[in-house]
Amino acid sequence: MRREHEGAAVRREFFRSAYLLGAPWDIGRPQRAFVQLWEAGAISGEVLDVGCGFAENALFLAAKGLPVCGVDMMEPAIQRARETASLRGLDVDLRVGNALELATLGRRFDTILDSALLHVFEPGDRPAFAASLASVLRPGGHYHALYFRDGPRAVPPEAVSATFGEGWRVKSIQEAHYEQTDPEGAQAWLATIERLPPSSSTED
Repeated sequence: MRREHEGAAVRREFFRSAYLLGAPWDIGRPQRAFVQLWEAGAISGEVLDVGCGFAENALFLAAKGLPVCGVDMMEPAIQRARETASLRGLDVDLRVGNALELATLGRRFDTILDSALLHVFEPGDRPAFAASLASVLRPGGHYHALYFRDGPRAVPPEAVSATFGEGWRVKSIQEAHYEQTDPEGAQAWLATIERLPPSSSTED
């Protein structure tokens, strides 16, 4: 049996504690930043909500008629998301899984949403995360990431550009707001990154 990566074990324990104590991201609705992307026509095709938690973003898009998959490493979160989907009469593919091993889903996507997962990874783990995303995102598809702009988990724009280099194009990184149970929420970045076809480069 493969030993769990130390970073993954730390993340698992953090999220287990957060769910037991009341997760600050459990706002009972999709993040407004993603709703605005949907309204702007920036979310389409088959969608993956990576690190979906209680999957409000995934459920929102499923209600709009998109085929959606949500994956999270915490089984209690996925179980609750499945129950919510059932209550709302929504067909959503919700799975327990590792964001660093997305190829095991056996699916490909046109859009990937990331609500506050990117900043959870240590800098050394980000390239593996980018490679995992690339394994399931179709060329021409888009990865939209909402992540902390301030504080100890902040990820500066230059770090995102370094992580998503060859094979990707960072289309935009703009200031945004991450909603939490605290009405003030958190300052965030919203990045939109395109997966390039194999023959393309970041300089095209």
